[in-house]
Amino acid sequence: MNMQQLLLLGRATKSAEFLLSKEGKKYAKFSLAVNDYSRNNQEAKPCFYNVLIFNKSLEKAEKITKGDLILVDGKPTINAYLSNEGEAKANISVFANRWKLLK
Repeated sequence: MNMQQLLLLGRATKSAEFLLSKEGKKYAKFSLAVNDYSRNNQEAKPCFYNVLIFNKSLEKAEKITKGDLILVDGKPTINAYLSNEGEAKANISVFANRWKLLK
């Protein structure tokens, strides 16, 4: 059995937006900024994650606004792509299994 699980605590960079998948399922999407500190450098370097919420907890996502502190537990996926300028880029999306608005 294989499993990937990611636990994040960060702040929403904007309010959640509601979209439809290719299959016609409604979902919420927002970006989460998580500060990463190192021992040698006291400055925080943010990492950004796209969080996707489906199913039962979708209705609660309407309360998510910019700056809210949110705890997310979910499955990560990495999306690689080429920018319009031909530069290789990637982002991390997390399919939330559980999440909690901590405000």
